[in-house]
Amino acid sequence: MYPAAHFQQHDSKQLQQLVNSYPLATILMPNTQNQLNDICRVPLLYDPAREVFIGHVVKYNPLSSFEGQSVKLLFSGDDCYLSPAYAHNKTLPSWLYSSVYVTAKVRIVKDQQHKEQIMQRLTDHFEQHFTQPDTTKWQLDEVPVKHRHVMYQQLSFIEFITIHWQGNFKLSQNKPAEIRAAIKQSLMLAGKLSIAELIN
Repeated sequence: MYPAAHFQQHDSKQLQQLVNSYPLATILMPNTQNQLNDICRVPLLYDPAREVFIGHVVKYNPLSSFEGQSVKLLFSGDDCYLSPAYAHNKTLPSWLYSSVYVTAKVRIVKDQQHKEQIMQRLTDHFEQHFTQPDTTKWQLDEVPVKHRHVMYQQLSFIEFITIHWQGNFKLSQNKPAEIRAAIKQSLMLAGKLSIAELIN
């Protein structure tokens, strides 16, 4: 079984928290010409009420031709090297990480109003994270409607309907409690707070 049962994460709250904190998805798409996947990276926003991810790509992106097909969305959280010194030399060198894999079905958005809603939600969400409190947040309506609609013709707006979630959190869960506590404390002292907070 991979990942091992002790590294599997099933807590939906933690899975959603990771995709919200690290929204840049690596998307794997089947390639009919070989046994490998095509790959692209797209920032996505999860709508828990509808259980869909929303985003957009340029028209020539292969995703534009995947209407109704399933793809894999990979979200990678923080990661770091685990030194044996973090566990008082009671572990071998390793690597800590957290990731979420989502199987989803592609739905291409055709309706112009729906496209506008998606762009508005994405803009509002990502602007709030990267705008300083003392600066003016950029607004979508700064671009005239007519110009926006022309630009939208160069994009594919996509909803990814979630089918299955899987979490792979490799955080020394297979170690005794006292070793995990030592690792957590060492990570906090090293300033690796996002990883430390996941260890319990």
